[in-house]
Amino acid sequence: MDDIKGAKSSWPKKRLLWVPFGLTAGALGTVLGISLYAAYSMTKVMRTLFEKKPDNFGLKYKDVSFPSRDGLTLRGWWLEAGNSHRAVVMIHGANGHRADLGIRMLDIAREMVNAGYNVLMFDLRGHGQSEGKHISLGYYEQRDLLGAIDYVKQCGMSKICIIGFSMGAATALMTAANCKQIDAIVADSSFAYLADIVEPQFSKRSRLPKFFIPCILFVAKRIHGVDLSMPKPIDAIRQFTIHPVLIIHGGQDNTVPVEHASVLARASHNPDTRLWIVPEAEHVGSYRAKPKEYIAQVLSFFDQAIS
Repeated sequence: MDDIKGAKSSWPKKRLLWVPFGLTAGALGTVLGISLYAAYSMTKVMRTLFEKKPDNFGLKYKDVSFPSRDGLTLRGWWLEAGNSHRAVVMIHGANGHRADLGIRMLDIAREMVNAGYNVLMFDLRGHGQSEGKHISLGYYEQRDLLGAIDYVKQCGMSKICIIGFSMGAATALMTAANCKQIDAIVADSSFAYLADIVEPQFSKRSRLPKFFIPCILFVAKRIHGVDLSMPKPIDAIRQFTIHPVLIIHGGQDNTVPVEHASVLARASHNPDTRLWIVPEAEHVGSYRAKPKEYIAQVLSFFDQAIS
């Protein structure tokens, strides 16, 4: 009986040995769960509706759709400027859409049309009315811009300029490295390396410890097929020899530090690269800060680039 009692009394001790393993498994499960949610949040956007359309700005337009290079249906607006064969493709940033009022994209588009440029405004994958479930912060979006360029060429355009904002600017720079059909690029608030802003933005917005970041990046790549370490406009702009670039950045940008603009400008091998810093502007806020000077800078740059 004593042996039996002794055997019974050892069970609590054995159960205690499993406690550390249980706690570890629970902690790992928590980290994985949070990482799954964070990775989903970083690669998925909340689609927002348009508050304004081109006709609210006195612009004639038509609804258009075209395929990205990997087969997604992208939707947008085509704004015509008479018989001009010049076009500007406008690319919004993450969590935006073709009519982003924060950037005032329709105001800028109106100025382009009035200056004789046809304008294509469209929603990137996963945004607005375009297909797609996930975004990649500039990497797969290159296929969207290439699809947009294909469409513009089909419309008979012989000169193609790009204006990109934030993620859209990074997309434009990376696309141009392998696309000779782009004649000029305005990159407004682009990052140089996405990895350099993922960590501070993640910490700022989520308030989670930094050790979550590697796990989140791993989950984003393995489950959603999005490698957030890939977008590197700095590598693309180093290859530029034929693409004139106007880099615009706000001096008060708290999303992408202004130093990214200087790094990009120094990396370009094209002597026609320009850098314009707007000291009082926030992220993608240079047009809001100095609308007349912004349009003058952009049009002067485009006109010279395609002359």
